[in-house]
Amino acid sequence: MSTLINRTETLGQLIRAVRIAQGLTRDELANASGFSPKFISHVEAGKATAQFGRVLQLLGELGIRLQAEPSTQVPPEALKAASRRRRSSGRTPDA
Repeated sequence: MSTLINRTETLGQLIRAVRIAQGLTRDELANASGFSPKFISHVEAGKATAQFGRVLQLLGELGIRLQAEPSTQVPPEALKAASRRRRSSGRTPDA
């Protein structure tokens, strides 16, 4: 599977889909990666840092396509689940 990454949201959705496909919660990924659950949540939500957002804009301006090929098989249901907006109140099913 190959996914065109042209927005921070797209990358965030891919990261979330792969995490879901691997059966990991945000806390488990945080423990494994050393990043905070809040950071992971921000990345999955597609919150752009000034640097990464600008890099994606620059790549687009230059006609450079950034693609990601996850090593984990991501089923369509995981992609669909990852693209849904989470509610701001309450616990999410995969948190």
